Amino acid sequence: MITPDQFEVNEAWIAMRINEEFLFVKDEPYDMHVLIDAASAYVLGHVLSSVVDESPSGKDVEALFRKAWGAKSQWAEKLIIPENFIAESVFRIEAENDGLAVEIVPLSDLEPIVGPLRELFASDFIGSTT
Repeated sequence: MITPDQFEVNEAWIAMRINEEFLFVKDEPYDMHVLIDAASAYVLGHVLSSVVDESPSGKDVEALFRKAWGAKSQWAEKLIIPENFIAESVFRIEAENDGLAVEIVPLSDLEPIVGPLRELFASDFIGSTT
């Protein structure tokens, strides 16, 4: 298990898909990918990607990382990504371009940090807590 108290603020970021069910925008299915500070669980930003495209564009992920950098004017030391993350490649490329180490972990290990956010997202945006 990975818990927030294992990190200092801005030491590690987590990239993941926050929605469990597709989001529909003008009847088209989308996923929302977020970048989260591991210590504070603060959402540094998000990017939407069409399910047809499977993952966000490199340009969108680069913009997301720049926004996250702007919060503290420094990069995290590492990016944590869950196993089988559909957008792993594009997030890995951007992290490595910015000098972040990349660590792959089981999604269940991230539950203490991202679980409450996923539940809130599901109840506020999807309308259920499943």
